[in-house]
Parts: sequence; structure tokens; C-alpha cells
Amino acid sequence: MEYLHIKPLLTIFAVLYTCVLFAALIDLFFGVRRAKRLNIARTSYGYRRTITKLTNYFGLLLMLSIADIVASIILNLPYFSVIGTLGIIIVEAKSVFENLKQCEKNIDDVQKALQKLLENRESIQSILTFINSQKNDNTTTRAAQQ
Repeated sequence: MEYLHIKPLLTIFAVLYTCVLFAALIDLFFGVRRAKRLNIARTSYGYRRTITKLTNYFGLLLMLSIADIVASIILNLPYFSVIGTLGIIIVEAKSVFENLKQCEKNIDDVQKALQKLLENRESIQSILTFINSQKNDNTTTRAAQQ
């Protein structure tokens, strides 16, 4: 009889844990995609951070699940686990949006830098002319010394 009471609760827990896993995997996907765009090396350290994050998330969910099982005598739904899962999903969604925003920010930075270069093209051109003249002078001096 008690198993029949716990079985729907376990089904809900399975769904909640799966949602947390998918949220973390989506964040991992967008993080790796951002790193590729920015030419940042993907190292084992970053992947270990994801595993550590999942361990922490599932540890928290396990504690909330135990609290829900104890509270299932009074409450019909696993409120603690649902609230915890929603919190984790919100954190992961925020992380995904930060990754997307960072990519847009980098594009904006490149556009601003190009605009400044175009605004200062005469100055840059005179600097390059000076550098080339110095290079040519050094080359001529070395050739004369030999």
C-alpha cells in the first residue's frame, strides 16, 4: 500500500531530475558554443566544473526529495523538489542568456573598434608610414654596414 503512495512521487522526482539534467546540458552546449566562437580553449577544467555543478544540483535535489518523502504524509505533491528544480532551471537559463549576451557584446565591441579605426584612419596611416620608413632606414643602414 505504501509503495502505491510513493510510486507517483518517484515518477515526479524522475521528471524533475531529468529537467535539471537537461538544463545543465543546455547550458554546457551554449557555453562550449560561446568558447568556440571566442576561440577559447575547451579544457577539462570547464567540463569538470559542469560535473561539479551537476553533483551539487543532484545533491540538493536529493535532500529536497527526502524532505518531500517525509512530507508526503501531509502533502500530496513534492513542493520542495519542485521549487528547488525551478530555482536550478532559472539559474541555468540565466547562464544561457549570459552566454548569448556575451557573444552579442563581443560583436558590438568589434563593431565599435572598427568604427574607431575608421574614424582615426589618417592617424593610423601616418603611424604605419612612420614605422615603414623606420624599417626601411634600418634595412638600408644594415646593408651599408655589410
